[in-house]
Amino acid sequence: MSPRRARKTVSSTASNSALTPNTERLRVGDETAGRPAASRTETTEKRVRVPFGSYLPPDLQRQFKAACVLQGIEMQDALEQAITRWLADTTDS
Repeated sequence: MSPRRARKTVSSTASNSALTPNTERLRVGDETAGRPAASRTETTEKRVRVPFGSYLPPDLQRQFKAACVLQGIEMQDALEQAITRWLADTTDS
């Protein structure tokens, strides 16, 4: 039987970033776009919302989700804006 090799340990000066804890606070919604929560234009009141379900083609859903991520907004907020604009357009006609 061969002798055991010494164990490798991680020192506090490790250069591996995967082993370093992320201490940055979690950013959600508008905060992901680089704006602090205090500069939001929306009110801080909790909005009442009802469940809404629909079906979309997979490619359209992926595009929608990606656009929301890039804009730093939640999908439900973008959907609310789109429906509100669509309703305004249909009632103007």
